[in-house]
Amino acid sequence: MQKKIIIIILNLIITLNLLADLHIKNKHVVPKTLNIETVYFDKTPYFSAHKIAEIYKIRIYNKKSTGKYVFYFQNVQIKITSNSSYLMVGTKIKHMASPAVQVGNEIYVPVYSFLNILKDNVYSGLKYSLVNDDVKNIFAIKEKIKPIQIQPNKTIDDQRVRIFDIDYDERKNGLSIIISTNGRFSESDISFFFKDDKWFYLTIYGCSADSLKFSKNNPTKSLYRVETISKENSVQISMRLKQKFSSADPHYNPETKQIVIPLFLPLNEEMKKEIADKIAKAKKAWTIDTIVLDAGHGGKDSGAPGHWRYKHEKDLALDVVLRLGKLIEKKTDINVVYTRKTDIFIPLWKRTKIANECNGKLFISFHINAAKNKKANGFEIYLLRTGRSADAIRVAEAENSVIQLEAPDDKEKYKGYNNITNILANLVHSTNMYDSESFAEILSKNVSQKVPQKNRGVKQSGFFVLVGASMPKLLLELGYNTNRQDAKKLNNSRHRQLIAETIFNSIVEFKIQSDKSIKN
Repeated sequence: MQKKIIIIILNLIITLNLLADLHIKNKHVVPKTLNIETVYFDKTPYFSAHKIAEIYKIRIYNKKSTGKYVFYFQNVQIKITSNSSYLMVGTKIKHMASPAVQVGNEIYVPVYSFLNILKDNVYSGLKYSLVNDDVKNIFAIKEKIKPIQIQPNKTIDDQRVRIFDIDYDERKNGLSIIISTNGRFSESDISFFFKDDKWFYLTIYGCSADSLKFSKNNPTKSLYRVETISKENSVQISMRLKQKFSSADPHYNPETKQIVIPLFLPLNEEMKKEIADKIAKAKKAWTIDTIVLDAGHGGKDSGAPGHWRYKHEKDLALDVVLRLGKLIEKKTDINVVYTRKTDIFIPLWKRTKIANECNGKLFISFHINAAKNKKANGFEIYLLRTGRSADAIRVAEAENSVIQLEAPDDKEKYKGYNNITNILANLVHSTNMYDSESFAEILSKNVSQKVPQKNRGVKQSGFFVLVGASMPKLLLELGYNTNRQDAKKLNNSRHRQLIAETIFNSIVEFKIQSDKSIKN
C-alpha cells in the first residue's frame, strides 16, 4: 500500500509586501523544501503549530496554566486552546474538525482544518495537495515558491481520557446531566457544590474536554448557560441555574463510561404524594400477605411409602399443610393458597405457577424423607442452591423424580432446570435468597426448641419445585418414613399439630421481622 504524503505549498508571492514582511524584513530565508513530521491522534493527522511559527519566525505567547497559545501571524493573532476544537482568529471564532492537543510544550492542530483556517484568514494564496511518495517530481518549484513537505510517518496511540459529549435530560423531578467519556472514574474523581442556588459547579479530575464546544447558552430549559474550563488534569463545568435545585447525586456507570448527575427539584405537594404512593406500593410488594403451602406428591404419586402400616408421604404432608393453613387463616389476616387440598396429582411446574399467579410472598413445600440407611432420621430445611453434600443431592434427585409421572409434554417444561447455577444467577432469585435464609434460620431455631425430633439443620440443593417460585421459598423434610421412630412420631396427630404450630410461630416471627425492615 502506498503511503500518502501531505504536500503544503506556501505561496509566498501573493504580494511583494507579504514577501517582504515574512522574509526580507525578518532576514530569514525559507529553504526550498522542509519536512515536517505529522502525528496521528484518533486516526486524524496533526502537526505542531510551532513548526510553522519556527519557519517564519512567528512570535508565540503561551500561558501554561490555561493551556492557551497565541500566534502572531502578520497583523492577525490566532489563539489556540489545548483540548478545544475552537480557536480565535482576531475576534472571530473558528472551528476545527478536532480539538488541539498539547504535547509537551507544543500545541498540535489537525492538519486540514488548521490549514484551511490559515488560508481563509491569513494567507489567501496558501496551497497544499496530496501526492504519493513514489512521485519523484512532487511539483514544479516555481521561482520564489517555498514549499513545505509534511510526511505522515508517525502514529501516536491516543490514551487521553476525555469528555466526548454532554447531554441534558429534563425530568419531572429535576434535570439529569449525562457526560460521555472514554475513561474510568471513582467517586473521588467527581466533586460538586451549589452556590447561592444560582450556580452548580462540577469538577471531574483525570480528564480533559473541548472547553468551547461544551460552553453553551441556554442548553436546556433549566440552565441559562454552561461554562466549561479544561485545565491540566481536570475539567470544571459551571452551570447558571434558572431554578432552585435541592440536591445532586453524581455517579459513574462503568458499563457505559458515563457520568450521570441528577439535579433534584425541591418536592412540591404533588411530588410528595406521588413518592408516598410509590413507597406504599413498594412496601406492599414486599409485605407478607399471601403464603403458598405446597403438600408434596399426591394422587398417583405417593412419595415415600409408609412402613409398619403407617401413612404415605403424600398423606402426612397434606395433613400438616391443612393444620398449618387453618392456624394461619384463624389467627392472622394472611391469605393462604394451597397447591392441593385433596389427594390429587399436581405437576411440579404447576405448583410454582399457582404460587406466582396469586402473587405469593412465601412458598413452603412439605415432604417426608426416605433413605436406605434406616437409622437416618430428623427434620431438614432446604434452600434452593446447588447441592453441597451427597445426602442433599440424593434428596433432590428423589423429589425431582416425580416428573417421570407427568405427561410427556409437561417434561419439556423442565429443560434447563438441571443447570441450577444459571437459575441462581437470576436477579429475582438472588433478591429473595436473603429472605429465604432468614426464614430458614428462624424455623431451624424453633424446631430445635419445640419439636422433640432431631434437627438436621439448614441444607441446600436443587429442587425443581422451588425453581420457578419468584419469592422466598423453602422445602421441608419433616422426618424419615424409613426410620421407625420418625415414622411413629409423624403418624401421631399431636406431633403433626406441634410441627404445624412451630412452623406457624416461625412464620409470624419472620413476618414481624420482615415488616419491621420494610418500615425502616
